[in-house]
Amino acid sequence: MDTLVQQLSNAGLHEKEARVYIALLQLGRGSAYAVADRSGLKKPTAYVILGELIKKGLVMRVPREKKQLFIAKPPEEFFAMAEERLRLARKALPELITMAESQTVKVRTLFYEGINGVKDSLYYRKDEMKGKDMVGFYATAEDATPELMEIFDPYPENLKRAGIGMKVITPEHESTKQFLNKNNPNYSDIKVVSPSLYSGKVSLEVGDTFVRVILFKQLQSVVIESPELADSVRQIFNIVWSKL
Repeated sequence: MDTLVQQLSNAGLHEKEARVYIALLQLGRGSAYAVADRSGLKKPTAYVILGELIKKGLVMRVPREKKQLFIAKPPEEFFAMAEERLRLARKALPELITMAESQTVKVRTLFYEGINGVKDSLYYRKDEMKGKDMVGFYATAEDATPELMEIFDPYPENLKRAGIGMKVITPEHESTKQFLNKNNPNYSDIKVVSPSLYSGKVSLEVGDTFVRVILFKQLQSVVIESPELADSVRQIFNIVWSKL
């Protein structure tokens, strides 16, 4: 009973309404007293709830009965009504999204920690980035644990399969040779530079609306959701890229 009550609550009924509706389905038809007895509610409460369910179109009074009886509408009608309410509510979604996007404060910071956290951050907004390009400053792999490399190894290929281009600047280092040899074909373009010019140990990637920073040694990642910041860092990347 409790599981069914919870499921009906998820579909839009409060607990007492769900209990009365289930009780009436079990009875087939019944009086307020019978419904109260089956649902565990007091009779005055059951009678009030029956009235509410009648207003919602889920319960009907049985006509031409000396004793007032009630009957529940079939469950499939209940779920059809719930789906229709959801369909009508969804019409407001574009306007609500516009309202949310119109707010002046757009910066959002997400913090990830541990192997699984770093993995989650890598695929942040992956679906929204399909058909777009990312740029990044990659770190050497000297601080990357074997577990971390297991996450990084399939990442470039997964991006390519998703139709996401990736242009990268990375330092030349013994620790990254194997990774680069395996994944070079998966990048749109990649420039390997001298460690004397760039020897970063923190990776930084730029999407269309976010900047992602990955700290290998700490197993932490920070995603900053800000179109303005993403645009600025991308411009910095393009300046550096053009000089190499």
